[in-house]
Parts: sequence; structure tokens; C-alpha cells
Amino acid sequence: MTTEREGRRDKATLEQVRTDAASLYDETYYSHGYATDTDEAYGRHGHWLKFFRHVARRINRRIGPKTVLDVGCAFGLLVEALNDVGIKAWGVDISPYAVGQAREDMRDRITEGSVLDPLPLHASERYDLAVCIEVLEHLPPESAELAVKRLCEASDRVLFSSSPDDFEEPTHFNVLPTSEWVKLFNANGYHLAETIDATFIAPHAFVVQNKDAARIKPRYLRWF
Repeated sequence: MTTEREGRRDKATLEQVRTDAASLYDETYYSHGYATDTDEAYGRHGHWLKFFRHVARRINRRIGPKTVLDVGCAFGLLVEALNDVGIKAWGVDISPYAVGQAREDMRDRITEGSVLDPLPLHASERYDLAVCIEVLEHLPPESAELAVKRLCEASDRVLFSSSPDDFEEPTHFNVLPTSEWVKLFNANGYHLAETIDATFIAPHAFVVQNKDAARIKPRYLRWF
């Protein structure tokens, strides 16, 4: 039997992601589980609210940024969770539908946009941290280098994850080994922050930073 997820593969093509990527990430994509690795729909409820609250607390404890940009933020669940713990956060996402689902008090903090374009800066200043969780595997393969460059332009420190093995998701056009993403960051002068554990997001998540990244106070290096 063909599942909905498998059936959608015919509708998700490289040509579409190159010319009209936003149309791939509509209500159906989110409401039928395409934005997850399970059948549970993504949204402001139960599992996802708890997950992003957990992520926000760990970011606060382990990195301690004052400002954050979440790139590919979808409904802005991490943006709201970060603001709720006192971190000034903003988000950008290519999907008009997703941006429209942002919590009402977060809507002026979340904008439509692509990671391939220059990312919005707050008050013309770069962020303490850029976050990009499970986004760049959705890009055409030839766009990976530019996308990483844009993330580096936004901050001296980047918290990043991209699935290294989910080839079944119909919109995953650029699934790469984690080591390949690290190499792309290395080419921009960013290197692994060995003292920051990012596996609270996923086993393959990591943090990279350049030589100008603000020093993290010792209390943020504790394990929680």
C-alpha cells in the first residue's frame, strides 16, 4: 500500500524546490506528519511544545546567548520558547503557511524568507547565535554552500543539525553525512565547538564557531 508520505514524492521535485520551494511546505506538509519522522503532525501541542521548551532551556544553559536567529523556524516554536526564557529571538522561514501559524505575540519576530538570501539582522547587528535545525537537507544540492555561508553571516556561532540518513522524506533533496556539513562550515572559518554538546537536539547536532565568537562563561559548560 502506498502511504501518503510516499505518494507525495511525485509532487516534490528538484525543479519545484528550485523555483517555488515555499509551495512544498503548506498545510498538508505540516498536518500530515511530513515535517516529522513519525505520523504525528507538527504543531503547537504536546510533544513539540515540550521538545522546544527543552531545547530553549539547554541553549540558555549551555550557550547563554542574548540574541538568537532561528533559520527555518516553521511555526516559530523555538522562537517563542527562547523568548519565554528571556532570550531575544527571531525567526525566518520560507513557508507563508508556517509563518502564519506563529503565536500572536511572536508574529512581529518571524518573517518570510529563504536561507539562500541575506538573513535579516536585528538593529543591523549579527546575532549571538544562529540556529538551523533540520532545514538544509531540504535544499537543492547545489545550494548547500551558499546556505552555510548565509548562516555564518548571521552569527559567529551556529547551532546546526541536518539528518544524515533520512532519504525517505520526499522533500529531502540534499541528505549529507554530518562530516560534510562540518567541512562546509570549516571553509567559512568555523570549527566545531568541542566543549558544547548539542545532542539535546539530535545525535548528529553540533555547534560551530569562528575565532570571534564570544567566550562562554564556565557555568554554561556544565552538563544538564
